[in-house]
Amino acid sequence: MEVEKTEYSQLQQGVDKLIGKFGVSKARNIIEQLSSPVKKRTNVKQQSQLITAFIISEASIVFQVDLLQKEVRSKAYRDARMASYHLLNNYTELSYAEIGKLFNQGRYGVYYHNKNCTELLSIPQFHKRFVTNYQTLETKLLQFIAQINETT
Repeated sequence: MEVEKTEYSQLQQGVDKLIGKFGVSKARNIIEQLSSPVKKRTNVKQQSQLITAFIISEASIVFQVDLLQKEVRSKAYRDARMASYHLLNNYTELSYAEIGKLFNQGRYGVYYHNKNCTELLSIPQFHKRFVTNYQTLETKLLQFIAQINETT
């Protein structure tokens, strides 16, 4: 019961921040768009391409790496790539193989890193930097999705 109260409190704080940032009417529109049945765009592939390009470019900024350089294997690069896999899997209809092609990886690598990302997010106190970067990236992505849904 205590966990539910904490989650509700966090939800209310998130809604308050959303209202503070966008105003009541725009926040209501964003919540309606995210909670209403998904309206299929005429070209789902185009929406996936927009989201993919956005995630790759923003992940490069948030994690301070260049995701387009395929040879870099730093921790920040791997974290940015893993967060990108996870977000692409959650917010697009791309398969593991299609996501892997974007990063010259196989579908099993994408699957592994997607599961690994889920595990890292489940214990945020041990991975504060990654979780903070991931949440920043996800927040920006949700704002972007709301914007592209608003224009359709």
